[in-house]
Amino acid sequence: MKYFEYTAFLAFFLTALAVTALFYRRLRVHHFYRLAWKALLKKRQKSCSAAYCPSFYLFEIVKKLVGSTGRESRRALVATAAGRPQSAEKYFMRQKDVFHALVLKALRKPEQAVSVMEAEIRNNPSDGRLLTELAYLYFICGDATKCRLCLDNVNEKKLSAYSLAKVRYLQSFYDLNDGDMLSASQNCSEAVRLFHKNRAYYEEAQAYLQMGVIYRASVVTDVSQIMLETALKIFSALGCQAETAETYGNLGMLMAIQKRFEEAEDFYLKAEKICTETGRRQSQAEINNQQGLLQLLKNAFAEAEELAQKALKAHSALENAAGIAFSKEIIANSRWNRKDYPAAIHMAFEAKNLYRQSNNFSACFEMMYLMALALFEQRKLAEAEKVLREIVSLSKKHNSNFHTANAYNLLGLIYLQKQDLRRAKGLFQQSLDLEQVNNRLGGIATDYVNIGTVELTRGNREQAHKTLKTALEYAEASEDEELIALLRKRVDELLKS
Repeated sequence: MKYFEYTAFLAFFLTALAVTALFYRRLRVHHFYRLAWKALLKKRQKSCSAAYCPSFYLFEIVKKLVGSTGRESRRALVATAAGRPQSAEKYFMRQKDVFHALVLKALRKPEQAVSVMEAEIRNNPSDGRLLTELAYLYFICGDATKCRLCLDNVNEKKLSAYSLAKVRYLQSFYDLNDGDMLSASQNCSEAVRLFHKNRAYYEEAQAYLQMGVIYRASVVTDVSQIMLETALKIFSALGCQAETAETYGNLGMLMAIQKRFEEAEDFYLKAEKICTETGRRQSQAEINNQQGLLQLLKNAFAEAEELAQKALKAHSALENAAGIAFSKEIIANSRWNRKDYPAAIHMAFEAKNLYRQSNNFSACFEMMYLMALALFEQRKLAEAEKVLREIVSLSKKHNSNFHTANAYNLLGLIYLQKQDLRRAKGLFQQSLDLEQVNNRLGGIATDYVNIGTVELTRGNREQAHKTLKTALEYAEASEDEELIALLRKRVDELLKS
């Protein structure tokens, strides 16, 4: 019995020591990880490019260094915590842990890491973890084609949960660009779940931000606000000022499309303040563009152009093509609203070229459509038709968020002007078919009004009345009071003619 008591006491003592040692080790890991994370954020504070911040792998790296014995690993740990991961990179290379060495290289110099990762992938083409990180680096470096190629070649069945989350997150951007909102939300929702499961909270916040953007594009504003506010809470807790500013900017955009202008302006000011304090010139210029867009929505065209010109000057100095294009897009829309059609065409043409160079076909088609509208208003029907035909042709080759129905609708109006009623009705019908596929009630209503106009011009008053009645039914179903009032007025005018 005595020996049993001694044994029990010894076991309890050793267990207590083991638990204390384990607790101390975990405490060290989290301590050095927090230091490394803060150092990483400080290093990239003024960088306005997309960030490579793999929190999951950074934690793994710190954990490995804490668990290693020897002077070299201790030095590497302290240097990494101070924001100097070069020694850790060399340490992992000597340990033949190429993957973590490349992650550390990418933290410092993403562009240089790409070429090294490419070489490593050629030697180990089945390394899904490395291929996923290479895809992400391509994405943040702006090479969408190579990023998609990597995603197409990843064997998802062999991926870790974290790598699969990154694949789903990246795929959601392509789904959004292709206009496939259902797939975009499903992929991004899966990414949120997997990131959270792996305690990759920074990446989880990024996915919530992307979810907010997807739901905003889908005009599901209440869900979008929840997603963005969740992202904001996580980014704020992690001390990510750049991402906090970006989220404020997205909340501003969400408020703007709901015409909650005061709230939108408040969010933009919060974002601008962070950008000013952290010296993020490009991000500040992007906020100025959003403020310009807000003024455009308020029909304050002079103010919109002033803000867009301010942003344009900054983006031009920084040689940021995407920012330049958006500034010119805002100015083009302002000029269109002010009926300065030549200036609108000029700015839209320049923005269109920049968007096309970056393969942003959604924005490219929007600018081409604006050009066609301006040409139509100037009765330059042949030139307008040429632009619209180009939109239709390109839209068959490139997926986008642009509603091609708009191009068919305007083509129909052109042929209505030409008194070619048969072709006009055919084009309106093509527009209607596309609108019905996408269930855009307002667009369906407009197409029925245009078809009714053709029938009235032909003298088919009975058919015209039925068509115009259908138009009003769809307008009322859309619950868009402004559209309902506009179409009622238009229908009354047509029926009295």
